[in-house]
Amino acid sequence: MFLRLPDYIFYPLIVVIAAAMIGIPLVVTGASRVGVEDDIRANGITVSGDRLQFLAAGQGVGNELLRDENNRLFARVTATAERGSPNLTPSAGVFDALRPYELEAIAGFDLEVTYTLKPSPEAGATDVHLGFFEDGRGQSYWVSQTLADGIETYVVAVDAPYCNPTFAFAGLWPFFEEDANSVDLYEIHIAITAEADCTDLPG
Repeated sequence: MFLRLPDYIFYPLIVVIAAAMIGIPLVVTGASRVGVEDDIRANGITVSGDRLQFLAAGQGVGNELLRDENNRLFARVTATAERGSPNLTPSAGVFDALRPYELEAIAGFDLEVTYTLKPSPEAGATDVHLGFFEDGRGQSYWVSQTLADGIETYVVAVDAPYCNPTFAFAGLWPFFEEDANSVDLYEIHIAITAEADCTDLPG
């Protein structure tokens, strides 16, 4: 039932859940966020290592956290249905929801989102859908990429439509074919490229 919520409810709800999952442990350990926005604007946001355990999955796709032969953590992302299938609720696939302080740091900027991944050794997908979603950027903004062998980087450029987004997600969805529906995700890096030619959200 939860996964059949419409986009305008589903996305903000996932942001709240992800923020609680990350924010509560940080508060408990006394983590400091002094200067974190400046650091994000200079160095970007990196989703890798332990943070991959917080990836969320929508209907039609799933993930598991594994280690490779070099003990490096990665998320194996597997499509169980074709993206856009009429019996699925539209979602961001397997995705990372930006935390509120990260959202504040990127607000008003265009972005470059870099995915580091490879086809899985078994059932490796030939292509993958990549997407960055925020207010004004929905299901029509998926980008299809044909995958090379081995670990490679794939880049999605993001022109921000609104200067004050209320949510943001970086997601991916492997192409679904029998015995070819899985990718290994090592990292998502979100970097600021320029001030956006954006407007404030209406209302």
